[in-house]
Amino acid sequence: MSQINATAVRTTLQLSTNQLLAALRRTQNNMTETQTQISTGRALDRPSDDPAKVSAILSLHTALDVREQQERNQQHALSVLDATDQALSDATELVLQAKSVALSQVGVTSTADTRASEAVVVDSQIQSLLDIANRQFQGIALFGGRRSGTGGPAFEEFLGGIRYLGANTNLTTDVGLSEVVGINSNGVEAFNSLSVRVQGLVDLNPRATAQTRLIDVNGAQGQGARLGSIRVTVDGTALTVDLTDAETLGDVVTRVNEAIGSVDPTAGALAVAQDGFALTAATGHTVAIADLGSGPTAADLGIAISAAGATTLGSDLDPRLTEQTQLSALGAPVDFASGLKITQGGVTKVADFGSASTIQDMIQIVDQLDLGLRLEINRDGAGLNLISDVSGLELSVGENAGGTTAEDLGLRTFGLATKLSDFRHGRGVSNIQGQDDFAVELHDGRGFTVNIDGVTTVGQLIAAVQAAAASSGLTVGTPGAAGTDFNVGLARDGNGLVLEDGTTGTAGFRVVQIGLSQAAEDLGIHIDAGSGSAIAGADTAQVRVESVFTHLLALRDALRNNDTRGITFAGEGIEEDSRSVVRARADVGVRAQRVRGQNERSAELKIAEQTLLSQLQDVDLAEAITRFTQQRQQLEATLQLGAINLQVSLLDFLR
Repeated sequence: MSQINATAVRTTLQLSTNQLLAALRRTQNNMTETQTQISTGRALDRPSDDPAKVSAILSLHTALDVREQQERNQQHALSVLDATDQALSDATELVLQAKSVALSQVGVTSTADTRASEAVVVDSQIQSLLDIANRQFQGIALFGGRRSGTGGPAFEEFLGGIRYLGANTNLTTDVGLSEVVGINSNGVEAFNSLSVRVQGLVDLNPRATAQTRLIDVNGAQGQGARLGSIRVTVDGTALTVDLTDAETLGDVVTRVNEAIGSVDPTAGALAVAQDGFALTAATGHTVAIADLGSGPTAADLGIAISAAGATTLGSDLDPRLTEQTQLSALGAPVDFASGLKITQGGVTKVADFGSASTIQDMIQIVDQLDLGLRLEINRDGAGLNLISDVSGLELSVGENAGGTTAEDLGLRTFGLATKLSDFRHGRGVSNIQGQDDFAVELHDGRGFTVNIDGVTTVGQLIAAVQAAAASSGLTVGTPGAAGTDFNVGLARDGNGLVLEDGTTGTAGFRVVQIGLSQAAEDLGIHIDAGSGSAIAGADTAQVRVESVFTHLLALRDALRNNDTRGITFAGEGIEEDSRSVVRARADVGVRAQRVRGQNERSAELKIAEQTLLSQLQDVDLAEAITRFTQQRQQLEATLQLGAINLQVSLLDFLR
């Protein structure tokens, strides 16, 4: 028995028309997209076409943009590093030539005339090295460090020496490595240390004040002030005090006292003491402060304490020096009125701190001397350092007119704590072990000898001289003392040792070296005062920047003065300078190699990223053209079939 096919349904003309139009629209849309892809070469026209792909494409574009910038940085870094390498090569050759001059002029064949001639050569080498040190590449000072972008020179002639104007760290750039890379060099790396530091030996011990910032204290536990909440207990009533956003010691006092006052205003109070805090409880009351749980705040602030009818001092907070520290708040006694007598090369000036009220004022006063010096707070925040950036000059810091400023600040270069090993620019004091080193002869014919075996500081030296004089039966005192046979001590003005003869007679007053020892010469007291009663020793403990410029200047001056010993010492310094320049060039070479290696890796990664990007966003033209041809054929077939179907009517079925 036959059946009607369930899938065969009647189709109206309107439905057939709509289906045809829908098919035509789909085909035409596909053809339009394919045509756009062929004309633009892009597989995607809108982000909505494929959001996941678009996200990946955008990430790749960003990565390629960054990589292109890094490649530009790499090329620029290589250019600067190559220029720096060439400059260091020229500097190495020049320093080796100077070393050769020094070696050739210490022999017996050299004369004063030949040394004077070579001094002219060395002077020319100094100017050539200065030109090398000031080389620039595209506005960057090759040896100016991080300050190279200013456009000015890295070095300048100053007071007869060479002053470094750059920074001790290099310019850096991102070349795609895990850390930035320095692209130039600086005075410290290339030409040895270009600053000398007179380190303050005194802890100025600034006192705590209500204005002391919490970030400027080392804290009772040496870990600063880690702020949080604490517990304040007043007569058994406990309260929580939040110190998280406290800024000064005064803020801590205010908040703790508000808590105490909220229980009983007469119970007690917290106050800022000399080194930290002091907690006071009135008679009949008990006040305690403690940390909450394992918090460190009260312990760091030194106030994990309690008081009962008395005052309890907290622990020392060890405040650090800052530029805003008031001089009146220093715990160490300092004679600010007398000032520092500073000699830089041939120029002597006095840093008068009489008008200063803060550390910042002192810094500005030293800067205004225009001696190429900087006064700064040391790393521990306990004292002051005096720094010079001028090569070739000898720096001396002494007392002014009998004051004690230099000693009080710990900045005296020839003080009681100065080590004998620091004399003569680190060459020390030459003595012969096991025998006396020098003798002191007085007007009345008496005298004594001094052995400095085991003596390491100026203070110990003075004590040794006094002991030797006393053991010979002389009465001993310090400079200026009356009624004594012999006085010895430090100069009251400037620097050096002072020896005074209080005896009378026809013999000369002098210091004589014994045997092969050169201790008296090295100490600056190998002097014959004749009928005079005082020997003012020379300052042989001056400090200087131990740079290649210093040693070249010293070599030139030693050649001019026909000073064989000075030529030898300068040659030794230049020998170390040559190694320093070679090390600096090696460092530049290593950095350049790293950049080149990264540049090669970057090129490979760029190709991989571009390939992936092309796969995601670029269209396969052959495939797209084939697809377009198929879509056109599909469109033509749809139109033909549609034309046929739409021409069919009821009469076609009635035939």
